[in-house]
Amino acid sequence: MSEVPRVRTPLSVEAAAAELLAALRRAGEQPNGDEARLLLAQLWLETARGSACDNHNPGNLTQGNTADFFRPAWFTIDESSSPRMVTLHAAMLAGQAPSAFASYATFERGFDDYVRQIRTQFPSILEAARTGDAETMGRAIRTSRYAPDAGGTTGQNLAALAREFKQRGVFVDLPLVAAAAAAASSPASPC
Repeated sequence: MSEVPRVRTPLSVEAAAAELLAALRRAGEQPNGDEARLLLAQLWLETARGSACDNHNPGNLTQGNTADFFRPAWFTIDESSSPRMVTLHAAMLAGQAPSAFASYATFERGFDDYVRQIRTQFPSILEAARTGDAETMGRAIRTSRYAPDAGGTTGQNLAALAREFKQRGVFVDLPLVAAAAAAASSPASPC
């Protein structure tokens, strides 16, 4: 684990959707369309619609013991720093904002780690996404320690992005929440 420079690695919604779906499937998940759109919406909020993704880290995951890391823009401040950076620097010093983020060599690794962490450290977010309800997922994000600073409008923002993705045809080939739940609860038919 070593410190590496912060490098922008923007991605398109199509690339993010493909990487997310592949990572979910590699982890043994069979997401429904609403679940996948909500998880993608969360990542889209984290990365300013893919434009502010750094070091192939789509979930802005903090540095752990398994990855190289980069420092956030607020790690060091000076007289030219914006008021927001000064506030974030103070929050970091108080232990309320991250001082390092995980860095990945590829999006495959970044998405795989995101899915692993959502499944193991923040399962309430994944469970909420499975319901297809954006407000439930917004509450899970705020209360799970993933983003305790997330505002009360997180659910509304997730819902708006999920609607946008659906209109654009993102994950329309996946089953809906009701269809996925029915398939999961029905007994296997004999061959």
